[in-house]
Amino acid sequence: MALYVNTNTSSLSAQRQLMKSGNTLDTSFQRLSSGLRINSAADDAAGLQISNRLTSQVNGLNQAVRNANDGISVAQTAEGALDETTNMLQRMRTLSIQSANGSNSDDDRKALQQEIGQLSQEIDRIASITTFGGRAILDGSYNGVYQVGADSNQTISFDLSAGDNQDYAGNGGFTMAGLSSNAADEAKYQEDMAAYNNYSAQKDAAKAEARAQAEANGEEYVDPEIQAKADAEARGEVYVDPNAPEMPEPPASRSSSFGDPEQGFGVPSVTTMANAQSMIDILDGMISAVGSKRAELGAVQNRFGSSISNLSNITENVSAARSRVRDADFAEETAKLTSAQILQQASSSILAQANQRPQTALSLLG
Repeated sequence: MALYVNTNTSSLSAQRQLMKSGNTLDTSFQRLSSGLRINSAADDAAGLQISNRLTSQVNGLNQAVRNANDGISVAQTAEGALDETTNMLQRMRTLSIQSANGSNSDDDRKALQQEIGQLSQEIDRIASITTFGGRAILDGSYNGVYQVGADSNQTISFDLSAGDNQDYAGNGGFTMAGLSSNAADEAKYQEDMAAYNNYSAQKDAAKAEARAQAEANGEEYVDPEIQAKADAEARGEVYVDPNAPEMPEPPASRSSSFGDPEQGFGVPSVTTMANAQSMIDILDGMISAVGSKRAELGAVQNRFGSSISNLSNITENVSAARSRVRDADFAEETAKLTSAQILQQASSSILAQANQRPQTALSLLG
């Protein structure tokens, strides 16, 4: 075998093996210290992509569970308020039956009317003050949509803006907020009116600014809208502002809370036998409508509960799948660590001996 001094191939081979075992050792240290098999894209590019997608799904599922719990809380809050409303309606029905009895005098019925009036005002107050997170839920405008999935459009919704028609023209002309067929229409009307008024205010402000600018320049200001109307009349046409939103039409009957006089509704009356008889039928309808809405809220609570159970099950399985892709196997990594440490020590020892090998050439020089 040839003996070389300038190139020590044995040393180079030992160095290469030492570097290889060192890299293996570094990887084992990194995985064991982080607990992750994939610490960078270099470890497993495809696995990194897969684990990131699974992480997004797990995070989304966990938040979806919290969202569903929020939905249960809202439904419970609304259902609790409607429970007390039912109790008051039942009391009003009892008073109506009592007032309809012929043994009562007019003074007796006036005394019963006092409690009827107070109960109707309390029903109105409950409808207006029942909120969740600052948002009214029994004012006839609530429509909740809850994201209960990790991906878009995976939602559950329940609507408190519509119900069986509870607008009564007779006996005080009252209605029930949140259970009026017109509540949603009223909310839309108010929104459209705000947009219309906002446009009008902006148009007037623009005209005022243009007028001021013309006067500052010593020019005569011509209102473009007046000019457009004159031109339309000259052509025998009716001028219509092309940029203005359409003037909203008010709902057929305005919706308000139960027995709110400020909204043009009177207090339900049992001061006469005829009124008391009519109140019995009206209250039957209201109790039925409230019961129907409470059943709907109870059903959606159970649906949210089932959704939470399903989401939790999916989260468990997806987390397990992510773990198999991303997490380090400590049994495997500790075995690799031990092997790499032994090889590193052996390579260091062999490298030391390989570096001494060229010195044998000195013995040939005498």
